[in-house]
Amino acid sequence: MFAFEPSAPNVTPTRYRQVALSTNVDNLDADWLIKHFSGREAYMRTRFIVARCGGDSAVLEVARPEDSGLFSRIREVRVLAPPNACRYVVAPAIDTAVPSQLARLAMEHPRASCIVVEGRYSHVSFLLNPAPLVLNVFDVVPPFPSKLLDQVQRVLDMAEDLPPIVAVPSFVDSREELERACNPLPAEVLAPCRGAGIDITGANASFLDERPSKRDWILLGCERSQQIHRWFYGSAAPIVDICPNRFLDGRLGGAQTIARCCLIQEGVEERSRATYVPWGASLAEVREAIDRIVRKVGVPWTRT
Repeated sequence: MFAFEPSAPNVTPTRYRQVALSTNVDNLDADWLIKHFSGREAYMRTRFIVARCGGDSAVLEVARPEDSGLFSRIREVRVLAPPNACRYVVAPAIDTAVPSQLARLAMEHPRASCIVVEGRYSHVSFLLNPAPLVLNVFDVVPPFPSKLLDQVQRVLDMAEDLPPIVAVPSFVDSREELERACNPLPAEVLAPCRGAGIDITGANASFLDERPSKRDWILLGCERSQQIHRWFYGSAAPIVDICPNRFLDGRLGGAQTIARCCLIQEGVEERSRATYVPWGASLAEVREAIDRIVRKVGVPWTRT
């Protein structure tokens, strides 16, 4: 009657209407719970019960006849998570239908093998045996906040059809790279665009997208910036290279990394160091990149 292995990673209900809440039960002992709920009537959509006794909780799965009506009697009960494995969290901002939102909370409670969340709309759901994909988000800052991290998080916050994923940022500050490469700092710095949000104490910042009059500057950019500089001024500029490829060579680059690249006009490219989106990526391109990473890495996920 039960269709999945309770020790499987990333077990989540398909819909939160499958989860019933039974408050103030007398006991959370497994044998007591099985006896208490066996033979009771349950609504046709109920697949799981979160039983609560005081501040403790347990998660149960129930089985009924497949041809049941609006209500039917529970034939079998099994305990998926006893009280010592559960953590009940009230988090009104969390949409419990979105696995990645549940996963973020689970990472805050690493000792719990089952995170039960009372979230937005007072809906209750859970994530059993959390094992989310850790997605490395690499970006060059400023501007702040990182556009790529913001886009990744926005995608994950809405994706009910993606497995549990937790975004972990890894940033390189271009101003620090300039300081490491130039001592003393140059009087004039050329950044790729005003949208980069560059403000460098002790140096005058110009922006390549405004095509300023040529000065004796250091270009803080990448190959695409250098190409534009050659087009505008007929020569290459001294450069402090902040191309993501340079940094991913020796750090977290790999199958579970998403990054941006100025040389990509549109679409998504899978490379050995990372899965890349354009510098001005759309949300659709970021979603496509995440989909490719999930397919490539493989994320175990049991939707019940």
